[in-house]
Amino acid sequence: MRHRNGPRHATLQRRTADGASRRRWKYADVCSRRIVDNGTVRTHGSERWHAAARTIYRRCASDISKGVDMRTHKELERQLRAAADEKRCLHPTDDAVHRALLRHKQEGGVVSPLPGLFISADVWQSLDPIMRLAYTVHGLAEWHPDRIFAGLAAACILELWMDYRTAERKLKKRTVDIVCDVRRNHADSRHVHRLPATGAESVTVDGVHVTTVAQTAAYCACTLPFVEGMQIVCCALRNGADIVSIIAYATNMGIINDCARNVFLFATPRVENGGEAKTFAVFIVCGFVPPDLQVEFVDPQTGRVYRVDFRWVTRDGRQIVVELDGLVKYRDPQMMNGRTLSGVIDDERERTEALKRAGVDMVIRIRMEDLADLERLKWRLVDAGVPLRQSSAHS
Repeated sequence: MRHRNGPRHATLQRRTADGASRRRWKYADVCSRRIVDNGTVRTHGSERWHAAARTIYRRCASDISKGVDMRTHKELERQLRAAADEKRCLHPTDDAVHRALLRHKQEGGVVSPLPGLFISADVWQSLDPIMRLAYTVHGLAEWHPDRIFAGLAAACILELWMDYRTAERKLKKRTVDIVCDVRRNHADSRHVHRLPATGAESVTVDGVHVTTVAQTAAYCACTLPFVEGMQIVCCALRNGADIVSIIAYATNMGIINDCARNVFLFATPRVENGGEAKTFAVFIVCGFVPPDLQVEFVDPQTGRVYRVDFRWVTRDGRQIVVELDGLVKYRDPQMMNGRTLSGVIDDERERTEALKRAGVDMVIRIRMEDLADLERLKWRLVDAGVPLRQSSAHS
């Protein structure tokens, strides 16, 4: 070990993790070309001397690297926390942080829903699929603030109704829909599907540019299965969108199809939530006559008004009511309003008796889980006398 300005003692120091304090741990006696290691002299040129020199070099390099990694780790944690506080995924602008995030991804501490976006695994696991999609879109908007998002990316930002499975399928595809000027760039990429900007309108929600409610509903109706499309279009109608405008957008985009036409035919603003919209769509898929929605009945005994989810009137004048129950109704303290489980069941029994006093002939209670088996649900309602549409009755 030589120094260009002549022999001198070179002191090697170790830096601690925070870089604040240092301690002397070894030194090289350059004048005599010896290394003094814990009181043991290693003569220059010997094999043991070279081994000791290599050990010193590796330890110094490792300590410096650890100090840099620690600072990078702290910056990584700070950026991940800031992104989580803003309810978005992180796109790192620092190369060192980006490399650290890739290492953490391999170790399972970080999730990357799309290339260039990262989020803490703990935060990701705490989110439902719809919120995961929203965090992803917010992260992309932070990364590309001029982009206009469409399709399900826009629907989740606009808080249009969709169920968890729809959001999960979108996340697994690892793609996002955006509106762009086709004259500049019309090619799709692996993770981006570009739509022509002709006639596109946008709104800004929480700093994210998305297509309008009507245009979002039109695109979703034309690209999603019937039940999922019905949920989004029904929500758009309930939020004030006009079905004529939605149809016009779908026609102008040139992607309207038979599934979308059925959605536009049956969609209604009278459903009150996504669960009811999905159930209503399932009834259509099963071939039933569209039920009356939110019909009110007055109990002649108490004068209390009850509003039911779905009501059919058969040819012989019988009234059949279907009520949609969710498990949350029996588990969520807010939904139970301080009642015990037995109290909730007693109230449901009283509601059923009141509806029968008001002229309802049959009350059928179903849960969201029942919608998974369409054949079983269909024959259960057929046996109860729920009327089928003519085309379905003869099929």
